[in-house]
Amino acid sequence: MPTDFLKNWNKITRKNISIISLVNKEISTVEYFNSVIYQIYSKMVFKIIRNELVICKPSSIMGNYSIIKYCNMNNTDTTDHYLLSNGVTIRGHNINGLKDKFGDEYVYNTNECIEKKGTKFNRFRNILNRYKNTYSKLGYTNEIDDIVNKWSIKNKSKHQIKLLKVIKEYLDLVTITRVYNNNNNIIGFSIIENINNKNGVIIQRLINPDIIETIIEPNILIHYHDCINNPNKYLNIGAGRTKNIKNAKHKLRPYKMLKINRKVSNIKLSKKEWFILKENII
Repeated sequence: MPTDFLKNWNKITRKNISIISLVNKEISTVEYFNSVIYQIYSKMVFKIIRNELVICKPSSIMGNYSIIKYCNMNNTDTTDHYLLSNGVTIRGHNINGLKDKFGDEYVYNTNECIEKKGTKFNRFRNILNRYKNTYSKLGYTNEIDDIVNKWSIKNKSKHQIKLLKVIKEYLDLVTITRVYNNNNNIIGFSIIENINNKNGVIIQRLINPDIIETIIEPNILIHYHDCINNPNKYLNIGAGRTKNIKNAKHKLRPYKMLKINRKVSNIKLSKKEWFILKENII
């Protein structure tokens, strides 16, 4: 593999996200990993190759070294072929390959949810009629930290805490919806990164564990208020990695399922090559 290809990948930071945002503005079909915040959280890197922006994640799992192109940046087939020939696995909705291990991504039409017409939204209407006095507020408060901390203790995982830490550094990129019941207790929150005028990515959404047993399907209430606060948009909430997550996302009545495939390069990355890449990230 050419050493030049492995060198001078860029770490994604506040100083250079405008490069990514500029391309994101032109994307019509947004994948989950078009989220700049999630790219930063996942330690992805970028490089301009053949005048195109390429975003990848170096990975080393159980001794398998790889570079994966994770998101749709309107790359041409020529550039994808070049990446494959240099050991990069490519992933996306427009890739002719095998189904991605994470599965298809759920995309919602906010206007469709707001209007809630037809049998598709029978359950929505029933839940919203049952809890007519719920309301939402916009913006970050410490209530969000409280919910995240409670789930982190419950799940014995710091994933949500670490993700929220990154989000709080980029609050100018997101819309935060907090939903309350008629007793002014927070039901939960949702954080959407605005990718462009028509698309967003739901990067963090959690229900308050203190009320989860007292309200029927609180996720529907949070989703509805999220749509109210983000009209005329398509929202990608990512894939469903487990049966329970898939069921929960399906209940929110997706507008479409975005089929994600991946094509694995026949070129294997050596440990030495992987470390050349990692050591030369700028």
